[in-house]
Amino acid sequence: MFAFMNRARSIFIARLPLLLIVPLLLAIPASVSSAPTEKGDSVLGERIAKGVVLQGRLWLRGTMISRDDPTGGLISLGVADESRQVHFNRGVVDIEKCGNELWVLRSVSVKKRGLVVSVWRKGAFEDVAEFEAPSKDEPIALLNSKGTPIVLSQRTIRIFSNDGASVRLIELKGELRSGVQVSTAIPNGSGSVYVGFNSGEWGGGLQRVDLKTGAVTNVERRDTKQLCEGPLNSDCDPVTGVIPDSRDGDCVLVSVGLVHMFTSEGRILRVCGEDVATISEKSVTGGGDKRKMTEAFYGLVPTKEGGFWAITYRALYRFGADCKIEREYSLPALKSVSGVYLSRDLPGAIIVRTDVNWAVSTSGYTPLVVPSED
Repeated sequence: MFAFMNRARSIFIARLPLLLIVPLLLAIPASVSSAPTEKGDSVLGERIAKGVVLQGRLWLRGTMISRDDPTGGLISLGVADESRQVHFNRGVVDIEKCGNELWVLRSVSVKKRGLVVSVWRKGAFEDVAEFEAPSKDEPIALLNSKGTPIVLSQRTIRIFSNDGASVRLIELKGELRSGVQVSTAIPNGSGSVYVGFNSGEWGGGLQRVDLKTGAVTNVERRDTKQLCEGPLNSDCDPVTGVIPDSRDGDCVLVSVGLVHMFTSEGRILRVCGEDVATISEKSVTGGGDKRKMTEAFYGLVPTKEGGFWAITYRALYRFGADCKIEREYSLPALKSVSGVYLSRDLPGAIIVRTDVNWAVSTSGYTPLVVPSED
C-alpha cells in the first residue's frame, strides 16, 4: 500500500510545472550530474557501487543486478600512475577491506549457484572459501567482523573461519528488504549487523540482523502519521550509507538521501538498537517558490582519526569524532581515468561519479566518496 502511494506521489510530482523542477536540477554540480562525454568504463559501466583504496590502488566494484544477471565487475586504478587492471569482468557481489587485504565475494557458476570468497594477497587473488547458494537466498553483502568473513544473504548468514575451512550457517528469522544499493556495518561492541537499503523514490530503510540468532528487526522512527514523515521511514527514506559509530560500540551512523524531481531530502542519524536520533541536517532551498528542503546525503565513510566523511550532490563534509562538521569542501571537477570519472583534488578522499542512484530517482549522476591512504 505504501509503495503504491509513494508511486502515486511521484506521478503527482511529475505533473507539477517545469518551473518548479528546473532550479533544483540546476543546483546539482555539473561535474557530477551532467551526462558523460564518453562511454563509461568497459567493465563497470557508469553504475559504480563501491570503492576501496588499498596498496596504492583504487578498487572499484560495479553493481551486480542479480545472481541470474551477474554483471558486477572489479577493476583497480593506480592512485599514482592511473594504471588500470581488470580483476573480474563480472559476477562480483561485494568487496571488503580487512587490514592490508581485500576480500571479494563473487559468483563462479550461475547454473550451480556457486560462490567464492577470494582474498588479494601478494599481488594475486586466492580463493579461500566456496559454497552454493540456493535460489531465493541471494547473497547481499560481504562483511568483516574482527577479521572473520561473513556473507549475508536473503535467508541466511554464513560465518567463515579465518582460513575459510569451516562455516557456520544461521537461518534468518524474518525477511530482508532489497534495494539497488545495500550498505552494511557491524558496530564494534554489537552482535548485530545493520543493513541499509537504497530504493530511491521507493524508500528502503534500515534493518538489524542478530548474528547469533538470525533475528531480523526493522528499525524505524516516524514522528507523525503522515505518509513520509521520518526521520527514518522505510517507505520513503533511502538509506545510502551505514558505518560504525566510533564513539559508541553499540551504535551506527546512517545517511539518508534522495533527490527526486523538485525535492531534496536527507540527514545523518545515529542508531543505537531501536533508538534513532538526527545528528546532522543541512537546509537548502529550491523550486520556483524557494521551498525549504534538506540536503541529500549519498554516503558515509570513516576517517582514520575517528570521524567520518559525508558526501552530498554539492559538497563533501568532514565530521570529527564528536559528529560536528570540521570542514566543508565544494565538489571538484572530475576527469576521466580509463572511463571512470573521478577526482583526487581533495585531501584524504577520492570522489567518483556513479549513476547508481539514477536508477531509482531523477538525481542524475551522484558522487561516491572513497577514503584515500593519505
